[in-house]
Amino acid sequence: MNTQEAPQSDMDDVRVEIAELKDRKGLLSRQVGEAKKAGEPCDDLISELQQVSSRLKACQKSLKKTLNAPDNADTPAPALLEIPEAILDKPGVATDVVDALVLPHAADKAQKYVQTHAAASIWHLPEILEFIRAHYGHCCQYLCAQNKEGEVVGVLPVVQLHSRLFGNFMVSVPYFNYGGLLADNRAIAHSLIEKADAWRGQKNAEHVELRHHADYGLQLPNRTGKVTFWLPLPDNTEDLWRSFQPKVRAQVKRGQQEVTELVIGGVELLDDFYRVFARNMRDLGTPVYDKAFFRGLLNVLGKQAHLVIARIGNHPVGCAFISGFRGRMEIPWASTLREFNHTGVNMTMYWAILEFAVKQGHEVFDFGRCSRDAGTYRFKQQWGATPIPLHWDYCLAEGQQLPELNPDNPKFRIMINVWKRLPVWATRIIGPLIVRNLP
Repeated sequence: MNTQEAPQSDMDDVRVEIAELKDRKGLLSRQVGEAKKAGEPCDDLISELQQVSSRLKACQKSLKKTLNAPDNADTPAPALLEIPEAILDKPGVATDVVDALVLPHAADKAQKYVQTHAAASIWHLPEILEFIRAHYGHCCQYLCAQNKEGEVVGVLPVVQLHSRLFGNFMVSVPYFNYGGLLADNRAIAHSLIEKADAWRGQKNAEHVELRHHADYGLQLPNRTGKVTFWLPLPDNTEDLWRSFQPKVRAQVKRGQQEVTELVIGGVELLDDFYRVFARNMRDLGTPVYDKAFFRGLLNVLGKQAHLVIARIGNHPVGCAFISGFRGRMEIPWASTLREFNHTGVNMTMYWAILEFAVKQGHEVFDFGRCSRDAGTYRFKQQWGATPIPLHWDYCLAEGQQLPELNPDNPKFRIMINVWKRLPVWATRIIGPLIVRNLP
């Protein structure tokens, strides 16, 4: 029997019994306590209390098992997930590595290379580095490996972040989940790394961080503490819906009863997006990007990016920024107001985004990165997505240790706690000045 249909009444009966058993257990516990205080016999009460407790545990276990059980044999099997390789195994060598940002013809070739490389993300595009340079004034190099025919055979976008508070270092690519190498082969990849490391030395930077989603055997110091989740998408929303556990579907339906409007659009939603996003970032103790950052990013990405707003009544309570590129939709930013989390707004919002991704013809949904032990890890996992361990490689200056720029670093805990107590309007002013130098 399909759990989406009939045993709903059976589950309701179990829930009712659980509520009654909890009430009975509470009453018996009080009676046992009162009897002991009065010096009266209470063996019968204790025996009944044990029986009620045992039955309560059995009902709770049964309900949990039903909620988490997969559907019957009609449930579609999940699609196979293939993780594309960033470093290919093609023949050829790099005769030159240039900065494509100062050579328009090279930038055009680099863009075509990114558009055809299976492991490329939208953040590898040359216009993303141009946007970062224009918006924040950071020094950038879009390293582009060329063969003797002048064809692009590898790219590595690199941005320098330099501040008194956080130090001098380079990232490929900051602010976003992906960057790192795209190359036709390992020799070309090493040519790009050598060029990036030479630039690091020229700028006296402490390290270059390469954001990869796999171990490419580069023999560099690395970190593997972050994880993203990818969910293969079917070609219709009905199969996707049936692939979820009953508990997930129930949570989505709960949110649908509360959410009065859910809109997917563009820059016209920016004010509502930023109102929710800035508030949530303050609550998390994280500096917020300025509104112009998102406006500029939407302008650069055009039809490849959208904003999502969930409203309860007339108030925006949930928001997301989504981008699509070559069959994969990604959600780099999402927020909900804490006081509305009990409504299930986040579940309903994510389901609407997944529906949108399927209808847009995407084959994979990327839930974005998180720490392995974070609550967001469990949230993403429940959708049936596959965890993808991220592998960040580092070119370090001599004597330098791996960086500790993360919220778990004790030196930042006081700052985070103070930030949570600031008024939102203050974080909107101060936050952009800080976050521009955070990777």
